[in-house]
Amino acid sequence: MASRCPYAELHAPEFHADPHDVYARMTKEHGSVFPAEISPGISAWVVADYALITAWCRDSRTFRRDSRLWLDWSEGRVPDDAPVAAMMAYRPNLLFADDDAHARLKRSVVDSLGRVPESRVGESTRRHADSLIDAFVERGSAELVSEYARLLPLLVLCDLFGFSREVGERVLTSLVDLWDGNDVVRANAEYERALSDAISHKHASPGEDITTWLLQHRAGLTDEEMLHQLVVTIGAGAEPTANLIAAATHTILTDPEVSRALNGALVGIDEVVEQVLWREPPITNYPVLYPVRDVEISGGRVIRKGEPILLGYAAAHSAMAENGPDIEHVTRAHLAFGVGPHRCPAHGFAQAMAQVGVEVLTRRLRGLRVTDPAPRWRVSPFARALAELPVEFPPDSPKGTPPWQQTSPSSTPTTSTDRQPDSATAAPSSRLRSLVAWLFGR
Repeated sequence: MASRCPYAELHAPEFHADPHDVYARMTKEHGSVFPAEISPGISAWVVADYALITAWCRDSRTFRRDSRLWLDWSEGRVPDDAPVAAMMAYRPNLLFADDDAHARLKRSVVDSLGRVPESRVGESTRRHADSLIDAFVERGSAELVSEYARLLPLLVLCDLFGFSREVGERVLTSLVDLWDGNDVVRANAEYERALSDAISHKHASPGEDITTWLLQHRAGLTDEEMLHQLVVTIGAGAEPTANLIAAATHTILTDPEVSRALNGALVGIDEVVEQVLWREPPITNYPVLYPVRDVEISGGRVIRKGEPILLGYAAAHSAMAENGPDIEHVTRAHLAFGVGPHRCPAHGFAQAMAQVGVEVLTRRLRGLRVTDPAPRWRVSPFARALAELPVEFPPDSPKGTPPWQQTSPSSTPTTSTDRQPDSATAAPSSRLRSLVAWLFGR
């Protein structure tokens, strides 16, 4: 991004090359709230101060989550197919709700997630992690974003939400297509159809799973509300966790300070994950607030009613870096999972999946090393995510059969060496789809 640019171009590849430098420059020039462009021709503000984020997130009378208040959107200045529309367009779920409506929806999620034993999350994560590693362990190389980090949280969530094998495969394949931009309208429709089918199935055959508990909750969610609760809970639980797993693994493999502390038993994987949440939070500039009145900020500037304000967690963390935690003295007071009434209700799940996922990976793949230490980041105004993480390691033997085949009597069991997915040289999209098919025994 050119230094003369009066705003931060969050959609530009140059920004992702060194976002911390951009944050430092913008806060120096503009103060704790700076202007940004989140897509060509679409502007927003970024609040980059820890205390200000905390205060504004707790002031629901001034700052709302309902994106129908977005002035440029409501007046037709943002096209329906804008890249940011999928993340900012209103949906009737807890992410875009306020006050009593939000409290009702969030309580249903908190209560339902709270019924899942911590041991079940860890067991499911270990089982699916071993299965994913089995797919490439004999090869001696892998691309860990597409072959491991992206799939692991989704497999665990499909398990905890009680999805059938058929629904689970549809959810995974449709989300893979959405991630890769493959016919996104069709993929989104299939994603919602799969979740709707899961809801119908749980009406008829309830089980000990999150979907059933949401349906049975005293909030009395309608099927439409159920659909949107599942969309946001699975989406918000999967992608940021995938980014966290990849970033924590990359940090362990490329940061000598972290590696020494870990090898010397000065810290554990859980503390490495916390450190990554400070340094490179997977959600950087999201969610979004919309003021219901004009708000004056430093320098006599004014945020107009209905102008979007991105919660700049990464910029706020970056501003605190000089006094922030080091690897031996990490604190959990970061903003990575939000703050106030909208703090992520699944943060415990995300941290558990990330910690166990990294633990299993580093335990099974001894001698793991990156083949290209220079990270390549996906371009997103809202997230910090590795595009790929190619690694090599001494080949080893797989442990067992894919987890979905263990619970599916409708197909003949096969060992993990009977049907291997495409090699690591395949394109990311085909590699992901191949892995999904292999995991579900096709």
